[in-house]
Amino acid sequence: MSKVAWLFVFWVGVLAAMPPTDAARDLQTSAAPGPSLQLIVLEVDGCIYCDVFRRRLLAAYQSSKQGKRAPIRFVNINDPALGDLGLTQPVGIVPTFIMLENNQEIGRIPGLMGHQDFFRAIDYMLIGH
Repeated sequence: MSKVAWLFVFWVGVLAAMPPTDAARDLQTSAAPGPSLQLIVLEVDGCIYCDVFRRRLLAAYQSSKQGKRAPIRFVNINDPALGDLGLTQPVGIVPTFIMLENNQEIGRIPGLMGHQDFFRAIDYMLIGH
């Protein structure tokens, strides 16, 4: 394993071991039935890429037509209620963006990408929904 890959695995493990805070509260407060389409952001406290998403893309997504069709919700990957989300695969990287329709996964974006690629991927997941 290369040094870069080892460092990435190390930091993901360190971040995953941190106790949940705000993201866990998002899941708990969203227990009421929500919209049929949702974009779930799986994150962990202290994740620099999760923070970059919140600073650079979150406002644009929330105000976009995609954000109106599929409102966003943040969930900490350490939250035990994660198993109730209907995920089709385990999560190996944060942030991971999962599109749910009626609590069933219809698409996934592992990792952070640039603005145009992110919205292109979201559009692809929303086709036909």
